[in-house]
Amino acid sequence: MTNMKLAVALQLLLFVYHQITTLFDLYPFNGARFSRLKERLAEAAFNGALMIWAPIVYIFGWRGVMPYAAMYYFVLFVCVIATWFVPYFFGGSEKWTEIYSRVQGRTLLLLPPRGDHPNPNIEHLVLMVLTLITGLVTLGAYRRLPNATLNGWTIMLAVGAVMVGGIAATHWRLPGRQAAKQS
Repeated sequence: MTNMKLAVALQLLLFVYHQITTLFDLYPFNGARFSRLKERLAEAAFNGALMIWAPIVYIFGWRGVMPYAAMYYFVLFVCVIATWFVPYFFGGSEKWTEIYSRVQGRTLLLLPPRGDHPNPNIEHLVLMVLTLITGLVTLGAYRRLPNATLNGWTIMLAVGAVMVGGIAATHWRLPGRQAAKQS
């Protein structure tokens, strides 16, 4: 299998894995049974739209957009880390902790608990590993193309910063958030 075919296969596998684990009840692997249908559909639509464009770009060979698609997986990986590991180590926002407790808290966990902090379950640890592998293979496949450059990395860095900022605002226990709420 060529590098490009492997990259597309992994991109599609990541997309399908995310959609299946978001939409279908695979308890205790995932917490879909504990989430509302509206929540599952919104997550599947939003993240699905973000995930499907990269394989389309690679399948059709749209060279001008390929570097963004290659960098996308690293932005996605940072976002997944920001969603799960910052709250795991430092605590999650009240809303994120409530959602986690309701949806993911009863699923299979690999990491030891840290108080009431959200703990990435096995479903999301697999997602993280698959995202990183997909990113590395996609970047490698792109870099093997003649005249491949990673122009546009500053745009993707800005996109990533905005996305992580949104995650911080909704998922992290930020200093002053509790104090401001108590006032």
